[in-house]
Amino acid sequence: MSSVPRMQQAADSHDLFRLINDAHSPLGDMFFGMVSGLGDGLIISLLCSLLMLFRLRLGIASVAAFIVSGLFAQLLKRLFDMPRPPAVLDNVHVLGHSLSSHSFPSGHSTSDGVMVLLAFLIWSRADWRSWSVAALFLLAAIGRIYGGVHFPVDVAVGLSIGVITMWLCWKVSEKLPVESWLKSDWSWKIPALIVAIQAAVLGLGYHVQPVTAQPLALILPLASLVLLAQVWKQRSAHE
Repeated sequence: MSSVPRMQQAADSHDLFRLINDAHSPLGDMFFGMVSGLGDGLIISLLCSLLMLFRLRLGIASVAAFIVSGLFAQLLKRLFDMPRPPAVLDNVHVLGHSLSSHSFPSGHSTSDGVMVLLAFLIWSRADWRSWSVAALFLLAAIGRIYGGVHFPVDVAVGLSIGVITMWLCWKVSEKLPVESWLKSDWSWKIPALIVAIQAAVLGLGYHVQPVTAQPLALILPLASLVLLAQVWKQRSAHE
């Protein structure tokens, strides 16, 4: 009896996958091929580390959420070991490399979920920037379906894990003595060093997933180092 609802859910998930994946076009490939790479682990880590330079408590919470949610997602991947779309469906439109295993949940979408809630913690719900950034990372998650590497349920669960973990880490971070840490120059020098290392790793041969988003490995490190140089100059001037 219970197998019937599960089969229906799987069919519905496949139908939604087809609706998104079959809507491919050269323009869509270019857009989602780049945007979906924003959920790459090193890119998310770099963005969260950059935030520590300006909002230390929120930056620490986002880094913790990225790590915890990522580990939980990887645990679920190994526990369920669900097949990817190309392994069970024909004529799947794939961006980058075709994958076959560890589909549930989507690791990229888990990281995207962290960033979705983070946008509303950085700015207010009334600020257009919150909605713009959140929409960008939601599109990045949808890009995992468009790119043929995840089913909708993988993405939905991944986003949920990321959002919930970010909220929990933010609440826990309220107990941290961040105000006293900010009195030390190390409160920005350590994050600056982390950003510099991550930018170097990303820019010196790191392979972004999917490979169609590889230009991000050039754009983001350069932008990060420019921003880091400005922060360093401003902070050093006040010492």
